Amino acid sequence: MTVTRLFHKTKKQKEAIPVLSKHRVTALYGGSRSGKTFILVYGIIIRASKTKSRHAILRKTFSAVKRSIWMDTLPKVMKLCFPELKYKQNKTDYYITLPNGSEIWLCGLDDAKRAEKILGMEFSTLYFNEASELDYSSVQIAISRLAEKNILTKRIWYDFNPPTKKHWSYWLFIKKLDPLENEPLDNPEDYGYLMINPKDNLENIDEEYIKILERMPEKDRQRFLEGMFVDSDDGSAYYAFDRERHVAPTKVIPGTIFINMDFNVNPMTATIMQYYNNTFYFHDEVFQENSDTYKMSAELIAKGYKGCKVIPDSTGGNRKTSGKSDHLILKEAGFSVVSTYNPFVADRVNNVNRILTANRVIINPKCKKLINDLEKVCFKNNKLDQTTDKMLTHISDGLGYGLWKLDPITNHNGLRAHSQRK
Repeated sequence: MTVTRLFHKTKKQKEAIPVLSKHRVTALYGGSRSGKTFILVYGIIIRASKTKSRHAILRKTFSAVKRSIWMDTLPKVMKLCFPELKYKQNKTDYYITLPNGSEIWLCGLDDAKRAEKILGMEFSTLYFNEASELDYSSVQIAISRLAEKNILTKRIWYDFNPPTKKHWSYWLFIKKLDPLENEPLDNPEDYGYLMINPKDNLENIDEEYIKILERMPEKDRQRFLEGMFVDSDDGSAYYAFDRERHVAPTKVIPGTIFINMDFNVNPMTATIMQYYNNTFYFHDEVFQENSDTYKMSAELIAKGYKGCKVIPDSTGGNRKTSGKSDHLILKEAGFSVVSTYNPFVADRVNNVNRILTANRVIINPKCKKLINDLEKVCFKNNKLDQTTDKMLTHISDGLGYGLWKLDPITNHNGLRAHSQRK
């Protein structure tokens, strides 16, 4: 392919090329207008030109990917970098076709019909634009389509302005931990990253824009000018949790076994707990996506926990995820359901931190989802953040119900707090 030199890579963009070529999964992150998106779209065109293949650029919403990529970056890249390359636009399904038959598709994951159509195909490159807006479960679904058979090495690319350190991107690329399992990556060498900031792109942006970024509040300046992951604005919910102090092997002993359960369809969760020697021991967990109380009951029975005492989310006495009330389903399956009420969220979280601070919780290392929750759940606008990652908060909610039932916060008269909110 002939490349007319209308486009000159910045120093950082030149550094990005070998990083993108070396790693199977790569993130370009940093401040805004730093040239990340441009060089990634450029890279996709290069890959698509090598052999007939299919590639996708994905973003949270279709309107955003249409506005930022289809109407802006993509035509700029084609004009400046490949002016002699003829391509066809499909303005109905929003993809372009190169002369060799390669296709580059645009998709917003919020458009269920379009996403279903595109994710029914197979691709050689998946590029997640502004990935800080995406939850990891959506990313995982899309990654399953990275299966096109051709000579190209399959690659996953991300770009984003770095969010808080609670976001999955920080855990995946900086800490090299699996965001779902909270364990070291099996193949950390496959994951690479490069920080690119606005000052690395001064030849292509107005210096006044840098001054605007410099006048931003501290945390915004760190993100959008300096490209730094920042601490959560509101802080960790379970700040007292410490993996070194609270995670250790446990052993089931003769005595009562409690099952702390949070009723939800996606996910439905349970933790298996014993309480003795003034300490809560968490031996096991069940974490089911797209589930119901019947499936949860069957799994608990298969694990040998039939007849144990369930400390449930109290709303399960009325809510029906499966026709009958959740509590009734558990009773019919042979479990003993303990009478409960839900305290205010703040009371429940404070109670968990109180007991953690006293080192009265031991969690078995195999309870990976519970450990993950305790390390990542945070407050956002004075509420538990249930939107950044929809898989979070549920299993730690269940832990909170169990601790509240057996050892709640009491007022100065020794009486339980009697507020009742989930």
